[in-house]
Amino acid sequence: MTIEDDAVAGATLELLEARLHRLTYLLTGDATWSGIPTPPPKPASLDETVSRRLQQLERDLGKLSREVPAVRDMIQLHDTFPDLIRPTPPRTTPETLTTQNLASIVLAYASAFPETASRLSSLNDLPVPDAEASAALVALQSRLDALAQIQEDQAGEVAELRVRSARALQRWYEVGVVGSGECWAEWEGRLGGVEREVRRVEVLRGRREREV
Repeated sequence: MTIEDDAVAGATLELLEARLHRLTYLLTGDATWSGIPTPPPKPASLDETVSRRLQQLERDLGKLSREVPAVRDMIQLHDTFPDLIRPTPPRTTPETLTTQNLASIVLAYASAFPETASRLSSLNDLPVPDAEASAALVALQSRLDALAQIQEDQAGEVAELRVRSARALQRWYEVGVVGSGECWAEWEGRLGGVEREVRRVEVLRGRREREV
């Protein structure tokens, strides 16, 4: 192993150690006088480990869903429509804003904080909708989808009827109006020819009568 490899390995270990210290500080929020984060205390028993606490939370949630119908309906609603409840995407503060800019933005909306707090407090007085009514509304989703499909099909049929009506109108114009005009023109031409023939015959007859 060369000196360069040793340097790379040492730098990698230092970076890993720095990241480990950051994670430790995020977990504990405490550090010694030298700046080294205080390690988290070891669990006193097996029940205080993360895996056991997660299992306990799952058991409590299952018990709560069995005892409270609203929680059971909410879990069923989430399982049926997972896209209905989406987590809020995290937002990062723009790095271009200074502390004064951020403070001015917060102070600009300071007057809205009491109003928002009062509105949030008033939500406690609102009655919770009946779970059966909410479940009935959710059950109507399939019928609404079917009605939307029917409406889409009807819109397609109406569009097709419009096209057919336009074609029928064009055909009527070509046959009824233009064709009738051509027919009248042909008849008028024939009548003109007959009139000329009649006049020619009358002229010949008049000449013969004068000769006699």
